[in-house]
Amino acid sequence: MQGYILGTTRVREEDLLVRILTQTHLHTLYRFYGARHSVVHLGHKIDFSIEHDMREIGKLREPLHLAFVWEKDTQRRYFWQQYLNLLNAHLRDISHLDSFYFEHLEEGAKRLEIENPKRAMLNLYAKLLRFEGRGNTLQTCLICEQPLQNEIVLGRGLVSGHKSCMQGAVFNQAHIALWLSLQGEFLEEAEVDNLWNLLMQGI
Repeated sequence: MQGYILGTTRVREEDLLVRILTQTHLHTLYRFYGARHSVVHLGHKIDFSIEHDMREIGKLREPLHLAFVWEKDTQRRYFWQQYLNLLNAHLRDISHLDSFYFEHLEEGAKRLEIENPKRAMLNLYAKLLRFEGRGNTLQTCLICEQPLQNEIVLGRGLVSGHKSCMQGAVFNQAHIALWLSLQGEFLEEAEVDNLWNLLMQGI
């Protein structure tokens, strides 16, 4: 089967617990260290098998790295790994999941071939928010509950408010509405940077 490595945790010196997202599951598998074993890293897409025994946790066997050309680019790899790390935390208590999440990462890997990496990951995030029903209408202020105008402040989880009610980076309301409608090309560079900083607080 195939999947994306969302996280690794070192145990017993060199052994690892590996979290792998596949089409229908998030597996936590044990990976023994050995000289002949291929290296597993956060963000890698791998083909692998699972060895089950009497213990509860399965063993990761025969992982084969299915590399993307863009992985040679340090910057693209960095933003990809940051996003997958956030997704891992977001899905921390889940083992069975919708195929959307695997397809989501498949799309992200393709986007990274041609798009600016930071914009590509933000566009993925907008799509994730829409799928999970967490989009913001950007109509009213979280604090005073009055209508929002052209300039808004966004907080973690995309809560929105007036500049006078909330602290934080200021965004153009229309640009954010377009981004949430999967039209991220309208974001200005400063908005991309500020949205990325917001995303780093957690999905």
